Amino acid sequence: MELLTQLEIPVLAFQESGIYDIHRARCTCTGLFRNQTSGNDCVWIQAGGENMYGALRGRLPARLIALFKMRSGYMQQDTVYRLAEVQFMSLVDAGRPSDVHGLLTVQLRDVTRELTIVDIGTMIGLAYLIQETVWRGLVNSGIDLRTFNEIY
Repeated sequence: MELLTQLEIPVLAFQESGIYDIHRARCTCTGLFRNQTSGNDCVWIQAGGENMYGALRGRLPARLIALFKMRSGYMQQDTVYRLAEVQFMSLVDAGRPSDVHGLLTVQLRDVTRELTIVDIGTMIGLAYLIQETVWRGLVNSGIDLRTFNEIY
C-alpha cells in the first residue's frame, strides 16, 4: 500500500469539449500542511443518480481523509486500486437552497467516525465550501460557472 498526498482530477472546462481544467485535491491525512493544521480538501463524489440529493443531482461533498494505492496479485499480474477514504457530508433541508442566501447547506454526518472507501474515479472535482462551523458549511455554487450551472 502506498499513501498519497495529492490527486489531480480532470474536470471538463465550462462550455468546452476536449479541454480539461485540473483540480488538485490535497490530503495530508493527520499530518501538518505548511506548518498548519492538516490539509484535507473537500471533493465532489458521484454518489447516485441525477434524481438523488436534491439540487446536487447525485453528487455529495466529502472531506478527504486519505488517498492511497493498493496492489493485489502476484508480480506481473498485479491489479492496482486507487482509493480514497472520505467522510461524506449530508444535506440540510433535503438539498434545497436557503431562502435567505440561495446556497445549499451541508454538514458532516452525525456519526463522526463514519468513513467510506471510494474509488478515485468517483471524484468529479473539488467542492468549495464556506465554513460556518467545524461541522457545517455552505456550498459555494458561485465559485465558477460550471458549478453554478450544475447545481441550479
